[in-house]
Amino acid sequence: MRVFYAIFLVIIISVTACDQPANAPQDEVIGTKDSEVRLSKEKVELEFWSHYPGWESIAAAFEKKYPNVTVNIKTSTYETYVDKYEQALADGRAPDILIVDSEHFGRFASIQGLENLLDHGAGKYRDDFSSSLWDINYSFDGKSLIGFPSGSSPLITYYRADIMEKFGFPSDPEELGTYMEDSNNWLKIARTLKAEESYITEWPMDVVQIFESTVGLYTEDMKFARNNKTFENALEIASTVYNEGLTSSTDTWTKSGAEALNNGKVAMLYMGTWGASQLEQWAPDTTGLWRQTRLPFNVYGWANSSSFMIPSSSKNKDWAFAFIEFCVTVYSLNGAGNSVPSYLPARSNEERLSKGSPFFGGQRLYNINEMLANRMVETRLTPIDGQTKTIWAKVLNQGIDRKKSADLILDEAQQEIFNSLNEEINILRNYLESVQKAEVSEQP
Repeated sequence: MRVFYAIFLVIIISVTACDQPANAPQDEVIGTKDSEVRLSKEKVELEFWSHYPGWESIAAAFEKKYPNVTVNIKTSTYETYVDKYEQALADGRAPDILIVDSEHFGRFASIQGLENLLDHGAGKYRDDFSSSLWDINYSFDGKSLIGFPSGSSPLITYYRADIMEKFGFPSDPEELGTYMEDSNNWLKIARTLKAEESYITEWPMDVVQIFESTVGLYTEDMKFARNNKTFENALEIASTVYNEGLTSSTDTWTKSGAEALNNGKVAMLYMGTWGASQLEQWAPDTTGLWRQTRLPFNVYGWANSSSFMIPSSSKNKDWAFAFIEFCVTVYSLNGAGNSVPSYLPARSNEERLSKGSPFFGGQRLYNINEMLANRMVETRLTPIDGQTKTIWAKVLNQGIDRKKSADLILDEAQQEIFNSLNEEINILRNYLESVQKAEVSEQP
């Protein structure tokens, strides 16, 4: 299977130039002078595939602006959507628009069948997104912009303010964030709450996740990026948590996990901006008790992002990109809720900044979310991130359980990753080197 995957990478690694869309009878022109796109007023049906619901209002707004267009939405589960996308692209029967999570974006970064969105005028938005978010939407070879940023979320600490106050710890978000910059203070909270069977982490790897949110798995030249002092520190804290029994050992996505949230056994969680609405669903009886703050250990991390893509097999590429533009730019300007727009001109909305959340005791969630989004950095994605994460998590969990030293665990993780994925890593590394050599040779 691994040999097949390696061969597959060789076959698909080169992203081909995208077909230019044919212009139908024209009635409207959008875009800049350098990237005009003419949109026909003939009847059009766009097919849009997503891995999460909630697109109906956006589609309705787009259809109201363009009455000749109908947007058909197909939603798959998060667990199944990647395979469906890949199969549809391979079969040449993909829809007009796809949206993918950053967790899986790397799997699409080296395959054929996706449009270079720069050919459709996306370049004019370059300065309207953070450089890190823009850059991770390129194909693996860095030549094509295959993703258009839809949203990107910081990693946030959610905590029970009443429990912090009960045990004499800061309950104010800013004060608690400052207090938890020191890992010793964070551990003091964990140890104190344990005496009352309340916990600020579910599993030891939650600690590692906080540090992972700031660093990708590989460098630009495909060297492993996590065998360093930062992750030694992370593993030392995680080992302390494990050895002293400072975890709740619960899964908040289960019924028992929801009960743990409602009864105070879980007093702190680390999730993206979407975590606010999840907590309301999981623990409705705790209204007014929760708050948000920044991550412990003076870390500003990235939870995840999502990106639109246009398959090259689409028959409506102009309209597909028009829909993407509408979602990301026009619609986000009037957005609601706590998520932070990736589109920078849509930020600093006074109405959203001043709105308080009853569930979070009136705290202005969007205010802190935007501050954290402005400080986070999205990290490099590769085609083999999924396989690497599986090995990484396995070795770290085993090492912590067997009480190995942090430096030894990291050495073993790096070695097993290299042993298991040596062929894939070398293919990707050699390919990047060949691209760089070709660019040098093309220079005058």
